[in-house]
Amino acid sequence: MRIFKRTFKSALLSALSDKTLAQPHALLFMLRRAINKHQLMPFIQPIVDARTGETVAGEVLMRWHHPALGNISPDYFIPLAEKNGLISRITESGIQSVARTVMSMAFICRPETTLFFNVSAADFKNHAIVNLCKAFKRDTAQRDLRIGLEITEREAVEDTTLVKDLCKSLALLGVDLSVDDFGTGNANYHYLMQFRPRYIKIDKMFTAGVEADPVKEAIVRNIIAVATELHCLTIAEGVETDAQRQKLTTLGVSHFQGYFFSKPVEASVFFHQLMHALPLR
Repeated sequence: MRIFKRTFKSALLSALSDKTLAQPHALLFMLRRAINKHQLMPFIQPIVDARTGETVAGEVLMRWHHPALGNISPDYFIPLAEKNGLISRITESGIQSVARTVMSMAFICRPETTLFFNVSAADFKNHAIVNLCKAFKRDTAQRDLRIGLEITEREAVEDTTLVKDLCKSLALLGVDLSVDDFGTGNANYHYLMQFRPRYIKIDKMFTAGVEADPVKEAIVRNIIAVATELHCLTIAEGVETDAQRQKLTTLGVSHFQGYFFSKPVEASVFFHQLMHALPLR
């Protein structure tokens, strides 16, 4: 009987979840409440130096675990937040939450470890992002952490005077910029001219199967050549096999990110791992 009840409850919750996710207004209401109640939590996926195998950075990814419906995919709530003016609140929540975690832990990380926070077009419409970065640097000053902003490709950032001023302010703060998913969506050569990033992320569309696909290899070679000419570092996303890793190393990628090294982990777990000098691979 207990097994039947558990199975029935699981099936009911699954049905309710599917129905809710199919209704944007209901999901939007829950998302607003989740932000207000701090139910969105930061996970961090390590970024590894291709030469040493050591974790030198991490991408902060917001995860939503609903108390009744369970895990809700970012593929549902991130586009909804962008469409309804909530994405900047999620950005703020992520930066502040990670800062609180850092301040609550006693750990020593490698010098120049960088944490990348995803930002969208909405984050470049006022100076709030600069103030958030200032606060993060102030609160984490004793941990020798760098902060980076990863510019997503989903919605184009307009090339305005305000954006130029924001980029200058961020550069003066020592904030590293990274262009996410380069070669897809809005993440194109115009972004390289507009943001002058320190990092270019090579989308998993091009890294998956690169060891066996000459077209993908040619694209990756081209991206690395452009990055080298612009004195940018490269991060290959979606690295899941050793064959990928070896091929991308041969091509000259400087950093890796993917399940071959680590899945995203809770922020506290990520910082605990930083206390150990051994590389992940």
